[in-house]
Amino acid sequence: MSDLERKEGIIAFKGRIEAIYKVIVIGDPAVGKLDLLTKFAINQFEAKYLSTIGVQILKVTIELDDFNATVTLMFWNIAGQPQFYMLHRHISTGQTECS
Repeated sequence: MSDLERKEGIIAFKGRIEAIYKVIVIGDPAVGKLDLLTKFAINQFEAKYLSTIGVQILKVTIELDDFNATVTLMFWNIAGQPQFYMLHRHISTGQTECS
């Protein structure tokens, strides 16, 4: 807070901002959804392919010191195999219950 802001009473309290975002990743099988997320989340790459079964969740917390903020990203990696397409349909239409 600057001296001018203090004198004029412009800002009395500037709290920390915290936000959580849910990011859902869907797509065809074996296209690299998990590789992309793993590289971003933990800066690693797995050469061996392991398909996702159901849903895999990755959490990344980012500190934005310039804005006095913390942003948490929850990445939901939905499996791309045809037997999991029912999850894709419910997510894309905004429905919350699965058949």
